[in-house]
Amino acid sequence: MEIFTNNILLDVLLLCFISIAIAIPLFSFTSKGYPQEAILHHGNVPTSTFTHLDILGVFLATLLFTANVIAFAIDPSLAETTPKADNVTMLIGGLISQLIPVSIACAFLLPRMNVGEIFGLSRPDSGKVILTGVLGLIVIYACNLAIQPVITPFLENNLGKQELQTPVQMILDARENNPTMLIILAFLAVIVAPICEEFVFRGYLYGTLKRFSCRSFAVIISALFFAVVHANIWALVPLFIVGIALAIIYEISGSLWASILTHMLFNGVTTALLIFVDVNDLPV
Repeated sequence: MEIFTNNILLDVLLLCFISIAIAIPLFSFTSKGYPQEAILHHGNVPTSTFTHLDILGVFLATLLFTANVIAFAIDPSLAETTPKADNVTMLIGGLISQLIPVSIACAFLLPRMNVGEIFGLSRPDSGKVILTGVLGLIVIYACNLAIQPVITPFLENNLGKQELQTPVQMILDARENNPTMLIILAFLAVIVAPICEEFVFRGYLYGTLKRFSCRSFAVIISALFFAVVHANIWALVPLFIVGIALAIIYEISGSLWASILTHMLFNGVTTALLIFVDVNDLPV
């Protein structure tokens, strides 16, 4: 069953890459003769500085971010050995898995553009960022609570007993007997992951896809990548919804700080529930 679910995740990942390979030339062909500003650069997230070189950058960054999905599909036993890593190994591994894709994105972006301006990180409207971020969190929880009664029985009927995500299981294990590991996991989940994932999936991936396709396609594909990277079939739909909401939050606010804030709050609330309340079925 584990091999089956890993293959589903791999199929979704391949579908994302294939969709991009088909959609970008198709949008380029169909947009000829139409005002580029009206079709490609509408909204609050500017995209005019992205070039075709960024398509390669996006491919490399997302491929590295989703390497765990490919690895688990090839060798499912890797998922079982991951939680046994020691504190130092876990901290280093967690940081590397987040920072390498970000470094790839920076290598493509920084020499050619002001990332602070493009991603809305410089001089953001603090009030708008906070309001959008908090309201976005409320919408995310409302949507996930609404679909939970449908998704959970469907998956249990077809896949059997629900499996926890590896990070969730690790937090639950660390809560019982390893405070140091618990601090490391909380730091990675609440601080490192939201910043790095928003930079790659919303800032770079969404921005590039929006530049060469349209907002709707960019929202959907960036959300799918975001959901798949967590390598858990049970969290696929809830995190897909989270990914859609984060892209919309970014677009409405015009600042990546808003989606980072929502992401931090989402992971923070979930992590706090896992630590202080016996809640173990929320996606992180």
